[in-house]
Amino acid sequence: MAFLPRALLLLLLAEVCIQLSGAEEPDVTLFESTSNKGIDRCWCLNSLNRYVPKEEIEEFSIFPRRSNCDKVEIILTLKPVNNSPEGIQRCLSPETKQGINLQTCWKNKNINNSPTLKMSSCFQI
Repeated sequence: MAFLPRALLLLLLAEVCIQLSGAEEPDVTLFESTSNKGIDRCWCLNSLNRYVPKEEIEEFSIFPRRSNCDKVEIILTLKPVNNSPEGIQRCLSPETKQGINLQTCWKNKNINNSPTLKMSSCFQI
């Protein structure tokens, strides 16, 4: 009976090692579900601390601090590449210069309280 938990732990450890060995940048994965069920949870596990070229960003969302998440979260939707049907989402640190600029744009341009904002509405691309 004790074999099963150990086997699962080893599988999990192997998966983490595989993920880390192939990672070019930090894991900035969102929680699996962004449905209303988990809206108060933090969605960004980790955030990028580097500049993302504006040309690569389709749109972005900013989520303020919430009851179960004590940090501001910026989620970028990158433009699709290599014939993929949709863009990849990445989290950006709100403390970076780019994060601060996006927050300023969000406050100035998002007058309709839209859940996302196109990059083109903030910057000429």
